[in-house]
Amino acid sequence: MAGNYHESRGTWYVAPMSRLEWVETIFKSAAIVIAFITFVREFTPGELQQPAGAAGTQSRIFMWMAIALAIAILDRLQQRELFSIGFVVMNDLAHWAMYLSLLSGLTAMGWVIAYCALMMIGDITKMVFFATSGYTVRGAPRPLLLSGVGAFVVAYGVILVLAL
Repeated sequence: MAGNYHESRGTWYVAPMSRLEWVETIFKSAAIVIAFITFVREFTPGELQQPAGAAGTQSRIFMWMAIALAIAILDRLQQRELFSIGFVVMNDLAHWAMYLSLLSGLTAMGWVIAYCALMMIGDITKMVFFATSGYTVRGAPRPLLLSGVGAFVVAYGVILVLAL
C-alpha cells in the first residue's frame, strides 16, 4: 500500500491506506473535532483582534500553517485522490478555526494544547510512514517530505510551549 498509487492515475479515485496512514488520520480527526468545538465556543464575529504576547505568536503560526495547507489542497487536487482532498480541506479549516478562535480572545489553552498534541502525534506518525515506506510525492526526495512534515511538528511544538 505504500506505493505511488496516485502518480499513475488520471481519474478521480480513493487510494488504499496503510495502518500508519489510518493512525495519522484518527489522531488528526480528533484534533479537527477539537478545533471545530473550540471555534463554536469561542468565535465572536465583529470582535476579532490580534492578541498580544504568546497568543499572538500562536495565532500567526496557525495562520501560516493554514496557508500552507491551502497550498496542499492544490497538490491533492492534482493527485485526484478524493479522501485526501476532503481530509486536507477539513485540516485546513481546523487550522483557520484555531486561528479565528485565538483572534476572538481564546484564553483556555487546554483546547490549544489538545489540538496541537493530537496534530503533532498525527504528523510524527506521517513521518514514520514516509521514512519506512516507499511512498513518494511525484518523485520528491524523502528528506524533502520529512522536512515538510517536520516543519509542522516544530510549529505545533512551539505553539505547545507557548501555551504552557
